[in-house]
Amino acid sequence: MMTRRFAISLLALGPALRGQAKRSLAVEDFDFSTVRNVGAAIFGTQVDLGKGMSALMVKRIAQGGKFTVVERNKVGTVLKEQDFGASGRVKKGTQARIGQIRGADFTVMGDVVVFGRDDRRRSGAVGVAVPGAGGVGGLKNNEGKAVVVLNFRMVDNESSEIVMTGEARGESKRSSKGGFAGVYAGGVGVGGGVDFTSTNFAETIIGEAVMDACDKLAQQLNGQAGSVSSARNIEIEGKVAAVEGGSVYINVGSSSGVQVGDTFEISRIVKEVKDPVTKEVLDVVTAPVGSMKITTVRDKIAIGSFNGSQPPKEGDRVEKK
Repeated sequence: MMTRRFAISLLALGPALRGQAKRSLAVEDFDFSTVRNVGAAIFGTQVDLGKGMSALMVKRIAQGGKFTVVERNKVGTVLKEQDFGASGRVKKGTQARIGQIRGADFTVMGDVVVFGRDDRRRSGAVGVAVPGAGGVGGLKNNEGKAVVVLNFRMVDNESSEIVMTGEARGESKRSSKGGFAGVYAGGVGVGGGVDFTSTNFAETIIGEAVMDACDKLAQQLNGQAGSVSSARNIEIEGKVAAVEGGSVYINVGSSSGVQVGDTFEISRIVKEVKDPVTKEVLDVVTAPVGSMKITTVRDKIAIGSFNGSQPPKEGDRVEKK
């Protein structure tokens, strides 16, 4: 039987563990092959637009607070720190533990399909810029806004199922005259690249469009967080490990996918149906006992409050609803 002191210590961790109710999400670098030439024309050099979009999306989604965003682009740095902690050179109790990197329930991936200008010809200029096509023509008499369009999809990492798709179109608040030079202001380059997270970039015409597109994409993701998470049906079965007062302890936890707020049905096995020759258990007959709602989750155990007509017992079967 679990001691009351141990039960109280677990319950005290409840507030710190409630964040586990949020699903975890990783953001992949966006594909920008369609607009690679346009980006080079705007910035005067090849720029990794996909990495820049990914960095912005990580920031925007994390700020929304609906998902726990996990690092993937530089996860090697995290692994290196864990290995260093295991080397014996780090003060005991302060080291990063190996094997504690959180997995991602979902991955967001997408494509930059438009990156340039939405031009309106004001006079007899010969050519126009077609966003995404890579063509630049006589634009000096044109005026237009910068436009960025992102297509995206969210994939369930366990099933590879696409659970959400969408498109986000961003536009600059201002119009600009001239060709691609009109959507870009100098002073935001970093070592031949561009820092998408810098204030200087955000103040350019194309920067305004990028920010607008990323804001709208993040709003769509965060707005659908509840429905996407609930649609991910995870089948979890376990047993009642202990009953302490009004709290029920079960032998499955976060490593099995249990989340704070999950509801489990509790039933009691009243009969096993066995093969008469091999004695293999073919099925079980159960009787309902009640239900429990999870309030605290650890790696291999979860705690919840019970609701039912008869108290549960150690060994009773639990199954996520």
